[in-house]
Amino acid sequence: MKKAFTIGLATALAILSAAAPAVAGVDPADEGFGGSGRWHQPTCQTVTGDGSVTFTRNEGRTIAPTSQVLKPVVYTSGLVALDRRDELLAVSNNLALSSKDAGCTWTPVGKVNGSYIELAAATDGRAYAWDRDGSLTLVTPAGTTPLTSPAGALSGLGTDRHRGDHLRMADGAGQLYDSRDGGRTWKPTGVPAWPQSDILTVYTAVFDPSDMNHVVLGGSGTGARVTFNGGRTWAAATGLSKTGTRINVFSAVISPAAPHIVYAMGLDLTELDAGAPSGGRHIYTSHDGGRHFTPVVDQGNGITLPNGPLLAAHPSDPGILYFVFGTGWSGIGTDIYTYDSRRNRVTTTHNSYDRITSIAFNPSTPKVMYLGVAEEL
Repeated sequence: MKKAFTIGLATALAILSAAAPAVAGVDPADEGFGGSGRWHQPTCQTVTGDGSVTFTRNEGRTIAPTSQVLKPVVYTSGLVALDRRDELLAVSNNLALSSKDAGCTWTPVGKVNGSYIELAAATDGRAYAWDRDGSLTLVTPAGTTPLTSPAGALSGLGTDRHRGDHLRMADGAGQLYDSRDGGRTWKPTGVPAWPQSDILTVYTAVFDPSDMNHVVLGGSGTGARVTFNGGRTWAAATGLSKTGTRINVFSAVISPAAPHIVYAMGLDLTELDAGAPSGGRHIYTSHDGGRHFTPVVDQGNGITLPNGPLLAAHPSDPGILYFVFGTGWSGIGTDIYTYDSRRNRVTTTHNSYDRITSIAFNPSTPKVMYLGVAEEL
């Protein structure tokens, strides 16, 4: 099995140096991607807000301090950059937050229903908040609006990069639903990814940022499924388990820079039962959109892979994946791992937050990573 190695451990949480902010007169569009050159880098040294969102310019080696100390128990599980200059949205517990100055200042804009809520950005300065129990809410810098959910259990939400009111969701059984009025009404589309007799739990559904018809689902015991035609047909992913069966796929992400690159984290139950050094826990890569996967990172040698770790694909470099492990237990803090496929290595930075629960990237300068954090104890 191909296995990445770990190098280095950066120093603990530190304050960004005064030299870090963007230099006046420098156009960040020089480093831009996706036509988002209007965005600026954050110019602050301290983030003003309740402490639930901050940023780093160097993959977590140093992290901007916040004006308030985050008080437990808080999970900032939703965080996105919008298509309007310097605007971001976040959800911390049930509170929606907005920033209009590239992440330097955060203010509350409204309440959101649900628990451990995720965000999906859409066009026209909006995002959609959802949780696995069927809650759905429109979130904008002006406020929040509850919406109708297509099902009582959800596993993922995708948005149309051309139309902000065109949404697609996957339910807890692998059935896709389509909405063309911003989540007010829904219709099923395609067929379920698994026969009802085969699936126990759908852990994740991830949508291609450039094509809503391309969806990868991860499930319990039966691995992953992929569709390229909006759920009309599904294919079982191969390569996830040596035996071809008994694999849990907990989380996945499709690269926004190259949609044929898909990353997933899975637990090989056969390896777990056999006492493999990795415990059966791996991160996999697919180079064909999710049809076939290869393990590239194993648990061990300083890498901890919990069930369903946060995976964040670099927005302009398909060979870079960020993933995290953190816990408030005994003040362990959080590791941010960077997997570099070209060098076949994982580097690690460490900080004192209990967890990093969401990651977004500055659309003009992706080296600026926004971090949604958690305080558990």
